[in-house]
Amino acid sequence: MSDTAKEVEDMKEFMTVLMDVKVSLAEQNGKLDSLLDMKDKINETYDIAKEADSRSESNEKDIEHLQSKVSSKASKEDVEKIIKQRENTFKNLPAWIALAISMSGFILTYLAN
Repeated sequence: MSDTAKEVEDMKEFMTVLMDVKVSLAEQNGKLDSLLDMKDKINETYDIAKEADSRSESNEKDIEHLQSKVSSKASKEDVEKIIKQRENTFKNLPAWIALAISMSGFILTYLAN
């Protein structure tokens, strides 16, 4: 009978170890599922990063192209030319306003008759 009791005790121990293994496998399976779920997010993040990198390279090329087109300093003659154009605009503005008023007066007198 002691042999049977020892076998029962060994069987209980074996079942306990087996249950611990089963619980550990279930936990590992859950962790694996979690990692597999993250795999899609990681792939999506990788694609976004790759696209952003290619876009930044494209932007760098565009910036270099634009910088080669535009000179970094405006010449003194260009600045003087722009200033003269603005001065002429402000000098001629009252004349254009007077012309518009006289034309509207002429048109109104013509329409009134």
